[in-house]
Amino acid sequence: MNKLLLCLLLPALSFAQVDSTDIIVKQMMEQQKIVGLSLAVIKNGKAVVNKGYGWANAELEVPVNSETVIRLGSVSKQFFTTAILKLMEEGKLSIDDSVHRFFPDAPESWRPITVKHLMSHTSGLQREGPAYDNNKIQPDIDIIRSAYDLPLVFKAGEKFQYCNLGYFMLAEIITRVSGMPWQNYIHQALFIPAGMHNSYVTDFYQIVPRRANGYMHRKDTLVNATAMYAIRPSGGFLSTSSDMIKWEQAMREKKIILKKANWEKLWQPYIKASDKADSKEYYGFGWFVEEYKGHHLIQHGGANIGFRSVFTYFANDGLSIIILTNTDEANPRAIANKLADHYFRK
Repeated sequence: MNKLLLCLLLPALSFAQVDSTDIIVKQMMEQQKIVGLSLAVIKNGKAVVNKGYGWANAELEVPVNSETVIRLGSVSKQFFTTAILKLMEEGKLSIDDSVHRFFPDAPESWRPITVKHLMSHTSGLQREGPAYDNNKIQPDIDIIRSAYDLPLVFKAGEKFQYCNLGYFMLAEIITRVSGMPWQNYIHQALFIPAGMHNSYVTDFYQIVPRRANGYMHRKDTLVNATAMYAIRPSGGFLSTSSDMIKWEQAMREKKIILKKANWEKLWQPYIKASDKADSKEYYGFGWFVEEYKGHHLIQHGGANIGFRSVFTYFANDGLSIIILTNTDEANPRAIANKLADHYFRK
């Protein structure tokens, strides 16, 4: 190929490379009937994509962009475990502490449960506190105490079973140990140092600039998602793709918020997260640790009514893909996998 022809082709080739991400996302949004999606792709420390697709508000035809605020769901769990390790660094707790240190009125059967059991979904507690109600705002401690009379599902540390109740307890521990509401501590100790100025607690009533609406389908009809008035610490935050890029930088560089060893503690496999003998899926502290087509993957998804999200971090490949959507039926992990395949080929 002569130099003149190469020069003529390079702009087209470059455009095709950039546009291929759009093609993948738009095709999968159509397949999954996704109303709006915010995407961040970070490669070797550089945000190569940070943009929105579709509508943040379908009725008003407000488009999604990189500053659209969307519910994270359980992607939020990493903030709670990071906050716990921050408090540990401050000398205010140990992850080996029994939960009885913080909940002295808890059942005696809970005494063997430690903070790290809550962080790793190995506590043996029931998945949810029975008093939880999406339509009711109530103190976290009321949700926790509503589980006091329930039997443990298994002995603490024995196996993995996803447990949102444990993250209500982590939130209450953060509140009691830090001396401020958990959302304030996380904002002060994590978000401000990371430069995340558009991340908020999921307060339904608060006026949040650029907040996306949530949607769901009834048969083939798009409707507004059922409102969630309660604040769930297990999925407690709203954020933007721009803010999540800043968070990814903090955790990748490991220079702020936590010491390097404690950042890495979050991603160390603590417990096998699958009963399948050949599974390589583990859980650390607020993160799943697994393999995807031979690539080491640290990831977590999130789901609230009307919202689905995923944060995938291929630590050994220098690739992170973060997807936030405002549609109940969305499968952002499938989109992240498709995009990962694309970027691994480049």
